[in-house]
Formats: sequence, structure tokens, C-alpha cells
Amino acid sequence: IEVFGYYYSGDLPIYPLPVGLSSDEDATRAAVEDIITDYARAFVLFYGENERDPRRVVETTLDTETFELDDTWYGDLRLARYVMPAPMQIERSGDATFGGAITLVGYALSADELHPGDVLQVRLDWRANLPLTRRYKVFVQLLDADGVLAAQRDSEPGGGLALTTTWTPGESIADNHALFIPETLPPGAYRLIVGLYDLDPPNARMSVGDGDHLDLSTIHLR
Repeated sequence: IEVFGYYYSGDLPIYPLPVGLSSDEDATRAAVEDIITDYARAFVLFYGENERDPRRVVETTLDTETFELDDTWYGDLRLARYVMPAPMQIERSGDATFGGAITLVGYALSADELHPGDVLQVRLDWRANLPLTRRYKVFVQLLDADGVLAAQRDSEPGGGLALTTTWTPGESIADNHALFIPETLPPGAYRLIVGLYDLDPPNARMSVGDGDHLDLSTIHLR
């Protein structure tokens, strides 16, 4: 934290985590939850968490209770941006099965009417139907009327902490994603789709129904 404070000249508050030299997990979790309550967004710099936070209390709490917008590596440092949860205005149950192995049992959206520059929060509820030996990434995409990609977010489930190879058949997995709406997008109706693809080349998508993705909703940009 001393090194970061030396180089950082901004006026945003800084919170060193985890709490305590011995990494008090309960205190750390409570500190993260206070940040979630007090702010709309958070910039989190991860470094040395294998030693300081081996059980990933900070990241697990954020991935469970907030929505990761993106993350970028800078050498050994990872900078992640999170948006705090908004009320879910749309909730749907479902029964779409991908590759016969993973079922999307439901999903929720923060809104279906947005403006350029907004962030769409998407919660996906997965269930494994059998033991999985391969890692899959989730993609959430916004397509325009011509099917052209307008925005996307790709991530392993749970912000990379709920790998599909760790899923237990029948277990429910809550998976949060944040999709930034580019400020350059024109108003109109956009399709929100979701799917999964193999982490390893050739990165084949899992089949669902007659295709390789599932349409979730129509998003209207104003």
C-alpha cells in the first residue's frame, strides 16, 4: 500500500485489504461489504493475494455480491473494475441446456432500457448436469439489428473463481456479469445473447437448441 500511495496522486479513498497482518477473514469480508454499501464502483488492484489472501476472501466477496466490469493485467498486477449491485428489474426462470451438460435455470437483468455509457448487470444461474472435465468461458453479447457485435463480456464463471471443472452436478452457480454499453452506440433495439465456449482452442461454443447461443432479451437504447 505504501508503494501504491507513493505513485497514486488522485483523491479517491484507498482501502488496504485484507484486514490485519494475519488476514482476518471475517473483518476483511465485512470491510469489503462496507465498501459495496458505500460506493457505486470500485477499482481493485490485486497483487500478492496468494500470500496475503490465499482463500480469496476479497475477490470472492466482490464476485458474489457485485458485478465485475473488466480486468486488465499489468505485469504481476491485475486491475479489476466492479459496479455495485442495482435492483434487478427483470427475472426469468429457464431450462436451456448447453451441450447436454450445463443448464441455465434462470437469469436476471438490471434493466432492459438503457442509455449509451450505462452498465447492464446480468446474473446467470447455472446448474451442472454431470461432472465437467473441461473449463468453459461465458460470453454475454449485445448485437445490433444486423447481428453485428456491439458490446461483449467474456469470463469464466464467478469472475474466474467458479471454474466449471469444480462444479458439482445439481449445484446451483450464481454468475454475475457487467456489460458496458459503449457511448457511441446509436439508439435502437439490441439482442442480448449468452453462451459458453471451450477455454482451449479452437474455443468451440457449446450447442444449445439449434444454435450456439441463447437469446435472453431485447435491450432498448434511448
